[in-house]
Amino acid sequence: MTPFGLRKRLKSKMGFREAEPVVLCDVTYLLPDGSERRLDVEQHYSLLMAADANGITISTGRRAGGTCPDGRCGLCRVEILDPSGLSEMSEFEAQAMDDHTAGTEHEGRSREPAPPRGPNTRLGCHAKLRGPGARVQIAELFEMESIRGSDTPD
Repeated sequence: MTPFGLRKRLKSKMGFREAEPVVLCDVTYLLPDGSERRLDVEQHYSLLMAADANGITISTGRRAGGTCPDGRCGLCRVEILDPSGLSEMSEFEAQAMDDHTAGTEHEGRSREPAPPRGPNTRLGCHAKLRGPGARVQIAELFEMESIRGSDTPD
């Protein structure tokens, strides 16, 4: 059981609300090396959260591979090969990608413009699992080596 499922059950035991059954959805990730990973994850997880909870850290451009605080950085782009079971794109998500494409400043810093979004481009932090069957192409994974310091003293 995930931490989110455990939290729901604890709240219900304490009388906050009745526990909702945990619904699992399958999602398949096609990784940059050509391999596939099929996962069963809780409904309502974002693609980014589902991948991360299963050891697949989508590259977001953030220092530790996490999400930006406001969901507007546009760096966790994925290509949707089969949108089955995914939430619809919100105006907020579309605007975040368009801002990144335009090179609009984010968090007080300038950034390089991104390629334009395609019809199947989504942000992993916004696309939520609503049912089974999604297939997602990940362009780049986060590399832990990118944040590790040198083993030799200067």
